[in-house]
Amino acid sequence: MNTAPDSFSENELHAYVDGKLTPERRAEVEAFLADHPEAAAEVAAWRAQNEAIRAAFGTEPALGAQDRALVAGLSKGKKVQTRRFAIAAGFALFFLAGGGAGSLLTSALQKDAPVQIAQLLPEASKANYLIYAGERRHPVEVAASEEEHLVRWLGNRIGKTLQAPDLTAKGFSLVGGRLVPFAEKPGAMLMYENGSGDRVTVLIGVNSGHEGTAFRFSETDGVSTFYWADNGFGYAMSGAVGRETLLGLAHILYAQY
Repeated sequence: MNTAPDSFSENELHAYVDGKLTPERRAEVEAFLADHPEAAAEVAAWRAQNEAIRAAFGTEPALGAQDRALVAGLSKGKKVQTRRFAIAAGFALFFLAGGGAGSLLTSALQKDAPVQIAQLLPEASKANYLIYAGERRHPVEVAASEEEHLVRWLGNRIGKTLQAPDLTAKGFSLVGGRLVPFAEKPGAMLMYENGSGDRVTVLIGVNSGHEGTAFRFSETDGVSTFYWADNGFGYAMSGAVGRETLLGLAHILYAQY
């Protein structure tokens, strides 16, 4: 008889992925995942991402047998949130593949890629970075000291509940943000800075009518950009930082949105 709890918090599932649960609690999580394919898909994707990040630009890791079984089970008629899972799995594949300028990860993702967003996001994000990241006195309209007002204001303008992703684990702190144009609509730009003065910008724009997902990395004029589209919005992060640094930051951005 299965006596697993009906649900687990996201923190507990992350702890399971990180191997931080007691054997008893781990067994309960595994019983829960066996009956909840959507959660199992999310967990498998987190594991793949973690492995990919650890192995970025090194040897290619393989998914464990348990994760392969979880993913395989999804193809046997079980209903899952396939688009969200595809994004997480695709993100992991980006790391595993090592990325590439302008390259789309898989043909499956390419078929769904929203052409308009794929064309507009990198240039718009790079332009915002080049225009504002070099500003010393007025890089943002609303400073990080007014973060609550900032995310509420920008969220209202683009029609999305926003939060300012916490990038402090990678040494970057919020500078602030501003309203910017994107595809003839309002877009939200957030700016972050590390202790060395390096800055990165995050662009979030409306992607209405295009539900496909795309993962691309572009690097031009010394500015790197990682971008994708999901659930009606386009996301891009730009900066004159190393590819590994930018992708690590983009992974945090994706995980928090």
